[in-house]
Amino acid sequence: MREIYLDRGRAESFGAVAADYDAYRPSYPDGLISDLVELAPARALDVACGTGKVAVALVACGIAVLGVEIDPHMAAVARSHGLIVEEGKFETWGDQGRTFDLITCGQGWHWIDPGVGGEKAARLLNPGGTLALFWNRDRFDDDVQAELNQVYETCAPQLAEHDRGHGDDPVVAELRETGKFAAVETRSYKWLATLTTEQLIGRTGTYSDHLALPEQTRTALFGAMREVLDARGGSVTVHFKTYTIFARTPE
Repeated sequence: MREIYLDRGRAESFGAVAADYDAYRPSYPDGLISDLVELAPARALDVACGTGKVAVALVACGIAVLGVEIDPHMAAVARSHGLIVEEGKFETWGDQGRTFDLITCGQGWHWIDPGVGGEKAARLLNPGGTLALFWNRDRFDDDVQAELNQVYETCAPQLAEHDRGHGDDPVVAELRETGKFAAVETRSYKWLATLTTEQLIGRTGTYSDHLALPEQTRTALFGAMREVLDARGGSVTVHFKTYTIFARTPE
C-alpha cells in the first residue's frame, strides 16, 4: 500500500506556492484531453483540482466540471479562472448525492488515502463512468540530464534519485482490488516542450520534496541548476510522458 499520502506536510504544502504552481506547472497534452472529451461526460468531478490545470481544459471543451481542493489558496486561484470549486479533503468531502460521468485527478491521487479513494470514486461514478488519473513525468536529453543529476548529487543528495524509474504501479492494483471497476487500463501520452531557465526552476520550486528542503539547500540547488541551464542558452527541450490510468465502472 502507498504510504506517501500520510505525509500531510508535503501533501498540503502547495498553497504556499499557489501562484507559481499555476504559472509554472505544465498542463496536459491535447491527446489526453481529447480522449477525455470523447467519453462525452455530461458532468465531471476534478479531484485535488489545484489551480485548475485539468478543469480549465475540460471546461474549454464544454464539459461541466466541479473541482474539489483541500487548500484554500489553490482553490482561490482555480476560481480566478472561472471554475466552481468546493474546498475539502476528497476522502471526507460531502458529495450530497451527486454523481458524475467522469472523475479526473491530475498530479494528486498519490495524496489520496488508498483505502478510501478508489471505493469513493466508484460510488460517485454513474454506470459506465470513468476515473482518469494522470501524472506528468519528464526527462531531459541525456547530456542535460547527466549534468542536472550531478547538480543534485552535489547540492541535494537526498533528492538525487528524484527521477527514479517507475515499476509496477500500486494504484492500478489498488483500483482492481476494490472490485468496483470493470476495467483498469493504462496509457501514456508523449509530448515535447521547450522551457526556459525561469520556467524550469519555477516549476521545480513547486515540488513538495523541494519545498521541504532547507532554504539554504534549495537556494544552492537552484543556483547550480541555473548555471547549467543558462550555459545551454537559457532553454532546453523537455521530454514529457503523461502516464494515465483509466478505470471504468460497469455499465
